Amino acid sequence: MSRSRLALLLGSSIAGFAIALGACSATPLGASEPNLANAQKKSPPGAEAYEKECAACHGKRGEGLSNAPPVIGANALLEYPRDKSLSTNPAMSNNATQQAGDTTRPPGAPSRDAFRTAQDIYNYVSTRMPLPKSRAGTLKPEEYWAITNFMLVAHGSAVPEGGITAENAASVAVAPK
Repeated sequence: MSRSRLALLLGSSIAGFAIALGACSATPLGASEPNLANAQKKSPPGAEAYEKECAACHGKRGEGLSNAPPVIGANALLEYPRDKSLSTNPAMSNNATQQAGDTTRPPGAPSRDAFRTAQDIYNYVSTRMPLPKSRAGTLKPEEYWAITNFMLVAHGSAVPEGGITAENAASVAVAPK
């Protein structure tokens, strides 16, 4: 093979790789831009509380950072948690605390209740967040409701006019519209 053909083949391969890499990075994880903007507009207190209390671990878009799972967007707020032992991504593997908790559950039992409604999300975050465990449950109820509202709007869920409240949370589905 001539040098010019080899250079052309190598250049084409590199260009193809760069295009594929760019396509992968063009789809951001977490909330989509329109959903995130809508959530910031519809729930300013939730956006502020999320930024202050949640974003450091879960990311500004809810994409999940380090050992914290995604909480907004595709593959977030799953009805049941994914089996972390099957992940090949070290950032999604169990930490020692999670592993210790896993040993106390019966085989096959989920590590948390299902996320089907806004009430399920509120029940979870208001008793287990923010971390560390010593801070869990330390926010005011209205802050937890604001964060839940922000997360679900950013997730693309149908949220009632006026937002999620204790009165309507059980009827607000987590699934995006």
